[in-house]
Amino acid sequence: MTTFNLKQYSGSGVLIVDTNSSSLLLVNDYTKNYNCCGGFIKYNSDDLQRLEKTASEELYEETRTLISCDLDHLTTCPFVDLHFNGEMFRCYILKIKCESDICQQFENFNLDSLPADNDYLETTSLVFFHLKQFKRKKSLIKIDATSTAIGTDRKKYPLNPRAISVIKAAIKENLL
Repeated sequence: MTTFNLKQYSGSGVLIVDTNSSSLLLVNDYTKNYNCCGGFIKYNSDDLQRLEKTASEELYEETRTLISCDLDHLTTCPFVDLHFNGEMFRCYILKIKCESDICQQFENFNLDSLPADNDYLETTSLVFFHLKQFKRKKSLIKIDATSTAIGTDRKKYPLNPRAISVIKAAIKENLL
């Protein structure tokens, strides 16, 4: 039986995979790069669902309530664990059918309808990225070297190193 220490994790998140378009949906976060949804653990270290709760909340906040996932479903999702910047981060792989206009919905979202909490304002946009560019070895090497990828709108976008690490780990484990 494998045991692991929940206390070793400093953060968790969600990588959104749109099954309609075989794309990843990433958020432009406070680093000004596109990233998977995620953040630091906000729960007591004795809470056995602290990873799932944090990931679920980050998904909901960073997509401005447009995407949510209940804890029961999230616990069934595959995940990758990363040593990132000296800390452990768990990222769940959420495969869903996204609405094709979700990026536009995000842009047009009435911010006044959100709780008065800056957590909902950490992200500024959503972009789809075709999954196939990450699965091609040459392309992934270039993405890793330049920290950029091409969105489905054919524009080049900066990627957060955490997102690149999550994607590479998920591909290595055949989760994408």
